[in-house]
Amino acid sequence: MKSNTGNRAFTLIELLVVIAIIAILAAILFPVFAQAKAAAKRVASLSNIKQLGTGVMLYQGDVDDLYPKAQAYTVYEGGSTNDWASNWAVVTQPYIKSYDVFRSPEDGDKSVEGDWMGVGISYAVNSNSDYIGTGWQVKGPFGMGAGPTGAFWVYDSLSQSQIQHVAETIALGERHNKDVRALGAPGNTTNYSAGFSELPWGPVLWGANAGTPIKCPDGTRLQTAKYPDGPNGAVSISSNGTSNFLLCDGHAKAMKPAATNPDPVNQPAKNLWNDLRP
Repeated sequence: MKSNTGNRAFTLIELLVVIAIIAILAAILFPVFAQAKAAAKRVASLSNIKQLGTGVMLYQGDVDDLYPKAQAYTVYEGGSTNDWASNWAVVTQPYIKSYDVFRSPEDGDKSVEGDWMGVGISYAVNSNSDYIGTGWQVKGPFGMGAGPTGAFWVYDSLSQSQIQHVAETIALGERHNKDVRALGAPGNTTNYSAGFSELPWGPVLWGANAGTPIKCPDGTRLQTAKYPDGPNGAVSISSNGTSNFLLCDGHAKAMKPAATNPDPVNQPAKNLWNDLRP
């Protein structure tokens, strides 16, 4: 007796069931894959900022423990000068030996301005400047040069030994990816410096286009305020609300930006941007 052992085709209902199962699995797994990819980029960015910190510390070993300048800006009677070749990104390059670490994987590979502008930069330093009589100050370890003349005072870099809370003071942070620019590379005439600062006419990001607002975080600002006037300032954040920071002792960690300066007036000791706080 001959049995019917031929292949049986799927019915339309069975095919639809299989397709529905695949769609459900995709809906479950794709967000997981996306989250894993984003987490990997966050880890890579943390590694980048840690490597930048290592370069800074190697540089310090050759210059009496001083931090490099955010921007070499010298004020004198009747004018000022800038030495673009002496800012932090350029002087640490011989120790870091890589351009890629200056750009976070979350910001992509290319700048909209084109390769002629040099490599992009995703990190900014905690700079040191003051606008006399206004309360607009940033007291970071990365100096702006020397020459306190007139209303705008800039200060030279500090040494690590001058910082009161070296493991709890910010050296570098991630700046909002909206403001990532290709600021030039060593050998390029374009300014390659970048630093968080607070000045009454901006604030501005040193080394970026004039008027680019780069504010330090402040936990007392309105949550609903638009960038960069919210509590995170101009610091970039990930989907989990944190950002990567380098501390002055060389270690890197993720923190919520607003937590780095929760209340500058009533809780000055918790302002991690003030390197000389008591």
